[in-house]
Amino acid sequence: MNIVLQTNASPKNALTKELTDIRTVSAVLKDETTVTDPVFVLGGLLPGEVADINYATVATLHRSYFVTGVRSIRNNVWEISCHVDVLSTYAEGIKAQTAVIHRQENAWNLYLDDGIFKTYQNPHIVTKLFPNGFTTQSFILAVAGGAQNITP
Repeated sequence: MNIVLQTNASPKNALTKELTDIRTVSAVLKDETTVTDPVFVLGGLLPGEVADINYATVATLHRSYFVTGVRSIRNNVWEISCHVDVLSTYAEGIKAQTAVIHRQENAWNLYLDDGIFKTYQNPHIVTKLFPNGFTTQSFILAVAGGAQNITP
């Protein structure tokens, strides 16, 4: 099977990866391996080419992989261990999903990029005694805005 060996410049949790192809090689899937964590044996790569590999795409398995280890078996024959990148493997399906997003004024999410920026200012509370006191009813004075000095 053919493997596209690549360099990934994106964070692991990015849905779309920034990949640079290094080389496409023919490889053999090692015995007793899994699709989730495959080990490939491949040849024809020089040590300088292997040093930059941290990602691989295998069209035959319909998967993208993080390269977790590279081991030299003999001259220019390498064993490459991988672990599946679930986000990139299923990126098209994830992008095709629809969702309903509802904004709540009091419970907003900083990680939701909706183009609206929320700000919060710690409330400034001043308690004043009223010289005449209260009779039979209670009153609450609430002031909003930029007033600096509030006097009763």
